[in-house]
Amino acid sequence: MRKWICLCLALLSLVGCQSSQNTVEEETTNNTASMDSFDDTYYNIVKFEDSQLREDFYVDYGSTSDFTSIGRGLQILSSQYFSTSDYYMSEGQYLKLALKQEMVGRDGDNSLQPSSGTTIADIPDPTMVQSIMEQDFWEKSGDKYTLAGASFVIVLDPRDKNNACLDTPMDNQSILNYGYDCSEKLYNIIQSHEDFEKLKDLPVLITIYQATDLTESTVDGHYILKNYCDDSYGKNEQVNFETVLFTSARAKELDATTSNEFDIIKNNLKEASTEAAGLVGTARYQDNKIQSMVIEAHLNVKTATELMYLSSIIADGIDTRFSSEFDIKVLVYSQDELMTV
Repeated sequence: MRKWICLCLALLSLVGCQSSQNTVEEETTNNTASMDSFDDTYYNIVKFEDSQLREDFYVDYGSTSDFTSIGRGLQILSSQYFSTSDYYMSEGQYLKLALKQEMVGRDGDNSLQPSSGTTIADIPDPTMVQSIMEQDFWEKSGDKYTLAGASFVIVLDPRDKNNACLDTPMDNQSILNYGYDCSEKLYNIIQSHEDFEKLKDLPVLITIYQATDLTESTVDGHYILKNYCDDSYGKNEQVNFETVLFTSARAKELDATTSNEFDIIKNNLKEASTEAAGLVGTARYQDNKIQSMVIEAHLNVKTATELMYLSSIIADGIDTRFSSEFDIKVLVYSQDELMTV
């Protein structure tokens, strides 16, 4: 059965977890989360220390679709090499903030930025790398977790030498070419830097993500490259990730069945609503196959009963209409206030 999360008329709450003491490559902790309520593309998650990069990542991407698509997309790509049935996943434990700042800076032996004097696509001294993120994978035996590998993503978002947005976006081929260079540089750093001592003899997946170009879109960030390295630097492979709006001409062209099903749900909602109602979907595709969709419903309700009624119309439509298997999240707004998730 398709899993979608989660229709409830409730307040959103934050739950904190206490981190356990990090040792080396073998860990013990009781802080685990089962993903049994999700499909088999999700990892069971084990919590050790919080990543030192979490605050920077939130500041950079907390307000864009990249916040979800970077982390979730890295899980999906990683599952091709680290099975979700055999491995646990945690936040990155080894890429520290100081090294990350050196990588995205212009100076230093471990910089991933173009060296001074470099011109790319007629842009002198561009700033190419905006962020780096790590996820770790563990094998469990008894109550102990042994480090088995890691995945990294380098986020490319070309800007000028002052890190200001470009007047004209850099072409995709130039970004891809730079991704090839960054991938190999990062692999060499993993093999040589003391912070990665526990990783250098383990398999790692290195990926490249092209960030959303906010001058043209709010949802077009996507993975473009991956390289699985086991004992040596591996083979670069292009990745086919795409974000599609529903409804749109591209949605009908790429996935006519899901597009038609979405239109039926949308029309049923409008017919059931006393006042204006809108439904917009943002779907993630990998290799032309839908992986997930976030649906936003914008209503004008006057009572809690009306809210529950229209929310149930959406929920029933999702349960009965969509024929493909994918993750769905629904956000229901009324007068621009979030009412239901």
